[in-house]
Amino acid sequence: MQLGNVRRLTRLATTDGFLCIAAMDHPENYVALFDKDISRVPHETVVRSKLELATELARHASGLLLDPVWSLGQAIATHTLPGTVGLIVPIEQLRYTPQGFDLETKLRPKWTPEKIAAIGADGVKLYLSYRADIADVAAEQRKLVADLVSACRAQQLPLIVEPIWYPLPGEDPTEPAVRRQRAAAIVSSAAEFGLLGVDVLKVQFPGSVGSEAERASAAAAARDLDGGVNVPWVLLSEGAGFDDFAVQMEIAARAGASGYIAGRAVWGDAVGNLPEGERRRGLARAGERLNTLTAIVRANGRPWREAVSVDSAIAMFPPGWYETFGA
Repeated sequence: MQLGNVRRLTRLATTDGFLCIAAMDHPENYVALFDKDISRVPHETVVRSKLELATELARHASGLLLDPVWSLGQAIATHTLPGTVGLIVPIEQLRYTPQGFDLETKLRPKWTPEKIAAIGADGVKLYLSYRADIADVAAEQRKLVADLVSACRAQQLPLIVEPIWYPLPGEDPTEPAVRRQRAAAIVSSAAEFGLLGVDVLKVQFPGSVGSEAERASAAAAARDLDGGVNVPWVLLSEGAGFDDFAVQMEIAARAGASGYIAGRAVWGDAVGNLPEGERRRGLARAGERLNTLTAIVRANGRPWREAVSVDSAIAMFPPGWYETFGA
């Protein structure tokens, strides 16, 4: 057993074992909430905004996902991130353009699992724009993940992988056939990356919630996803409105999800050049939304961990076990 992994995942979770994570690692798309011409937004404006947001979210989440440019070091140094709240750090170099995120998978230069472990983080997150049907690119991405699994295991640092399906030119995501293809791809990619040894999967909702039939189809896909993986999985908000995301969360939790890693659905209306009163109301609303999501997960979801009995622990850790631990 990788005790470091277990300890870190425990810190990321609620006391009853649910991963209730607020994501604020957003790059240029966060800056653009202040001005579409991001070059006009001062670095300190974004830092102050993210720290204010982190202060509120940390009161309600079991963990935060923080970026290394505008929030990570600053939140630790200022004690904005309490010791009771877990920390996930992204390792990818994610570039946002007005057309969306760059599809190429790149690790952030000079940013490694060793450094992330050294600052006391509880997990590494990797985002992938992933299409298994683009075989050569997909093979490279799977190798990158396999290598990262090994590097993170060496640090006993949990790895959270986020494979994101995206439409190719000519594919209309609103067409029923493409929707079915998307749902099937979300299910199959979760199984693929689960087999590579990742610790947690961060997944898109495999469907939509516009009608009763769509919700039933999504619930079936979520159950298929759960049946195809042997690691905990959590739901990402992917820009959904909060009300829709709450419905998605209940469906996913009933299928076996262990929590969420939610971003703009929670805090999207609390960031930007807003009047102070509106901003503060948005921050308070973000905290309330996290409480709502956590209640949904607790009522319907599955904790990330299974309890180890005392007898099993005695057998697993005989006298002197520490002498060879990590060797």
